[in-house]
Amino acid sequence: MAPKVFGTEHIIYMIVSFVITALAIVLIKLFCKSEKAKTIAVKVSGALLLFSILLNRYFCTICWKGEPFMPASLCGTVSMVFGFLAIVCKKDSAPLHFITYTGLLTGLISTVYPVYIGQGPTVFYSATITSLIHHSLSFYLALLIFVLGYVTPNLKKWHAWPLGYFALVTYGLYNVKILNRESMSINSPLIAGTPFNWFYLGLIFIAVYTVFLLVFDIVKYKKDCLVVTAFNKIKNFFKK
Repeated sequence: MAPKVFGTEHIIYMIVSFVITALAIVLIKLFCKSEKAKTIAVKVSGALLLFSILLNRYFCTICWKGEPFMPASLCGTVSMVFGFLAIVCKKDSAPLHFITYTGLLTGLISTVYPVYIGQGPTVFYSATITSLIHHSLSFYLALLIFVLGYVTPNLKKWHAWPLGYFALVTYGLYNVKILNRESMSINSPLIAGTPFNWFYLGLIFIAVYTVFLLVFDIVKYKKDCLVVTAFNKIKNFFKK
């Protein structure tokens, strides 16, 4: 019998995965004090993520003949881009702002609710276990980046996520229109029976992302936050 979401094998995998993630982040936080050490930790973790998704794509091409090497799914594409950007991008860069939030979301969702888990007779089926691992590493890397302060939420970089998501959807359209592959939930919802295709997912995440940045800005900067500053400028304008 194939493994199921929230079945015994899946639950055991989640427990092991989250425990390792927590221990790794705690240890890195304790021992990586300098900026150089933090950068190395992020880039090594990015290399691990990139290796895991490349290994997953290799096994997918073996398990399903004719499967292209490059991923078409949102999660697979995000993991590949995330691993690459973590290696090449500088601290707090706009591309990292986009991909870190996205990797946190896709990594967590696809670890907790892996719709692909029934691909083989066990979670250790090559395509399945490598898929679980790259999603878990994506979630871990995003958490690590936030914990180390390698990316700090910033309203001034709000534009990074909409622009990055537009780039992902453009790649998805290339898969759909040119390669005739289902991609990014463009022609079908992410979860069957729901309206959550790429458009609604994007709107929902932009709304949540915007609220999060506003709250973070208010909590961190208080009277100097963007909302208060903008309100005072408008008030002074009407006074004049």
